[in-house]
Amino acid sequence: MDTTRHDHDADPDLRTEHRPVADGTAVLSLIGAVDMDTAPLLARALRRALTGPPLPHRLVVDCSELHFCSSSGLNELLRARRTAASAGVALRLGTPSPQVLRLLDMTGTDSVFELAFTPPVAARSQVSAPSRRTSVR
Repeated sequence: MDTTRHDHDADPDLRTEHRPVADGTAVLSLIGAVDMDTAPLLARALRRALTGPPLPHRLVVDCSELHFCSSSGLNELLRARRTAASAGVALRLGTPSPQVLRLLDMTGTDSVFELAFTPPVAARSQVSAPSRRTSVR
């Protein structure tokens, strides 16, 4: 079964890639920038990743290629964290870029999120199902 999904309303400023990996973990990679205009796109990608299918036990939001994240993007990540906690899904931010780390530090949310510094390539090598590459808007 092909799980590749492409949205027709792609935005060049923000792309996402969602893929399930081993042991009930899903990885949502964020590529580009999240600001007031693209925050709704991030919200939709996070909602899709948290609701499956398949429903993950753990969601890693790979921020290694997120070059800019505004307070609007941070608010969406915080909302997703609450949603994940309510659903019993562990959510962590993976390999935050330097700008994302500064934002988390400046806002005091670095203590709210679980951070993982494992290179995203390690997660990609454990792919257990076809990936869903999605550009969302």
